[in-house]
Amino acid sequence: MKVFNSSKQFPSKTGRSVIALGNFDGVHLAHQAMFQMTRRLAKKLKARSIVYTFHPHPAKVLSRNSQTLMINTLEQKLELLGFHKLDSVVVEPFDTKFASLGPKEWFDTVLHQRLRAVGVVAGYDFTFGTKRSGTSELLHKLCEQHQIHSEILKAQLTDGTLISSSQIRQFVSLGKMGLAAQLLGRPYYLDGKVIQGFGRGTTIGIPTANLKVLNELIPSQGVYACIAKVGRRNYPAVTNIGMNPTFGGESLSVETHLLGFSKNIYGKQIRLFFVEKIREEKNFGSIEALVAQIHEDIAQAKRILAKIKKSLGPMR
Repeated sequence: MKVFNSSKQFPSKTGRSVIALGNFDGVHLAHQAMFQMTRRLAKKLKARSIVYTFHPHPAKVLSRNSQTLMINTLEQKLELLGFHKLDSVVVEPFDTKFASLGPKEWFDTVLHQRLRAVGVVAGYDFTFGTKRSGTSELLHKLCEQHQIHSEILKAQLTDGTLISSSQIRQFVSLGKMGLAAQLLGRPYYLDGKVIQGFGRGTTIGIPTANLKVLNELIPSQGVYACIAKVGRRNYPAVTNIGMNPTFGGESLSVETHLLGFSKNIYGKQIRLFFVEKIREEKNFGSIEALVAQIHEDIAQAKRILAKIKKSLGPMR
């Protein structure tokens, strides 16, 4: 999959395109349905399949006080898009100047002239142009005027829950990892670099990897059953997100204990897949009580991971 860092870089010689439009944060099941529509329409029209997305997320630019936390980093999003057998992705730089383009100007300049669209796929809630004035209905109308095929994906539900990036963010922020995974089609994950911590885990016989997290969206404070990916191998893990109140901690940390793993991985990157929240973080009256609880957490994580291993979905 080729990546272009602007629609201006997209080569005209590439030929006709069918384009999936959206932010695609999370690359969740509804997004994946759009990619299926895009590939199918591209095959029908003998055109190339293109994903057109934005960076940074428009919410970050349009609202200084935006509280929107991204599910994925840009690198993660591009990695996930690469699994869906699309020909190219165009990452459009989003700034205030670009945001000032009117809907018709954006359509004519970007979709029609630069990307040479012969087909367009968008979600029912897709908006474009200044002040989000362009709707999916206007997109369909503009496509008709230019004899461009258009398909609009209706709202997608699973067990009565709308599949959306906003809903996934809410589930993750509440620690409801199973519900988030149902909408994503895989466990929620974050990437982090292993950094030097206080070494407390080693002193109590339960060494942990302290992570400098790359993702914006971090699950709620507590203890989780996870799968940790180190290099190409996966390990069961117990992860604590919190302030370490027993030790008088004052800043949020993400620490994970990998079961059956004893190598030195300082400076390495870990991918943590969050499977289920075990409990809230607690302040223990003694180190001995904390250690006893951690051993219970490890046993609980083993039971959880053994029980649902076959239903976790892809972990890449």
